[in-house]
Amino acid sequence: MKLSNLGEREIIDILAGKNRDIDDCAVLKCGDMDLLLSSDLITRKTHLPDGTSPFLAGKFFAAINLSDIAAMAGIPEGMLISISVSPEYDINYLQEFYRGINYELSKFNAVILGGDTKEGSDFTASGTIVGMQKPELIRKRSYISPGQDVFVTNSLGTAASGYIYYKYGNDKETGIKKMLDIEPRIEEAQKINKHGARFMMDLSDGIYASIYQMYRDFGIGFRIYMDKIPISSSVGEASKISGFSIEDIALSFGGDYELLFTVDKENSRTFVDAMKNEHIEVYNIGETYNGVNQIYDGSWRAINNRGYEHFMDVPLNK
Repeated sequence: MKLSNLGEREIIDILAGKNRDIDDCAVLKCGDMDLLLSSDLITRKTHLPDGTSPFLAGKFFAAINLSDIAAMAGIPEGMLISISVSPEYDINYLQEFYRGINYELSKFNAVILGGDTKEGSDFTASGTIVGMQKPELIRKRSYISPGQDVFVTNSLGTAASGYIYYKYGNDKETGIKKMLDIEPRIEEAQKINKHGARFMMDLSDGIYASIYQMYRDFGIGFRIYMDKIPISSSVGEASKISGFSIEDIALSFGGDYELLFTVDKENSRTFVDAMKNEHIEVYNIGETYNGVNQIYDGSWRAINNRGYEHFMDVPLNK
């Protein structure tokens, strides 16, 4: 069967088995601390729209790797980088790409730890991010349970709007920036964790893909309120340009790398007050429960949209 008929999650199940580690990072014991490890890669063809500067490409590459550490409330230490690049590339491209990586890593006192460089047919970069955290402070997906309030950081739909701007030629330069100029929520995750977060993951693939995965892996559903979703200011225009609904753009496409997390209901009010004091934008968008994923937009309906998934079309409805 072709990969395009399966999708990323089924492919992973086939290759790694359903009993694999399902958190954003692998966790290894390292004395009194736990070592956090994750990897992500980009290719020029699939991740870097024409017109992307090598500096922004490097910054984006580092950010998506760092985001996995943020999703575990970890502290980044550094990154291993391997690249496969055509000899036709100019050395200035690689210098600017690495300058972007160092720029993003340095925000969190992380460094390039090493890697490999090989001749290839175009440009592919693979990163392995390394972080640390005390075992009791790591946030795992398995910490989810029914009866928790569901939160997100900041607004949703910026990256999807950028994709639409770029694809439909409305403003390609702005589109590239919205898609790739992301920030991993490392510092926010530390403070959110300190004040009572339970389950946590990043929204690389969007709300619908994330809650579909959580229901599939843990059997716990989400009840989401559409009017509580923090919508990016660019979503309305992107909807007019493309014909996609605001719901699809904000919840199906992904790419924002914000945090999706839960807080115990009895702690929600105290948590929200703490976030105001920390100057962190968080929004309570629903709750977890024993049931299928649902959204309220005047009435409750089941969410059949599985959101973004590699190897398949965007958005994915099944």
